[in-house]
Amino acid sequence: MSRSYKIALILKSRSSLPVYKDLAKLSDHELDQQVHSLFQQMRCNESSVIARMVLRQPTFSLN
Repeated sequence: MSRSYKIALILKSRSSLPVYKDLAKLSDHELDQQVHSLFQQMRCNESSVIARMVLRQPTFSLN
């Protein structure tokens, strides 16, 4: 992942990091840590949503 893509990903997320730090001044290692923690958070949020999903009977549709 390129540096600019990582910065864009952080900016588009709900992270409050851009409010407190200038992302362009972060080192590559710090930027990698932030993206990693962002992915961890997304993974955690998705698992709780999936766990609460109601299983429905399979359906089929003719288009």
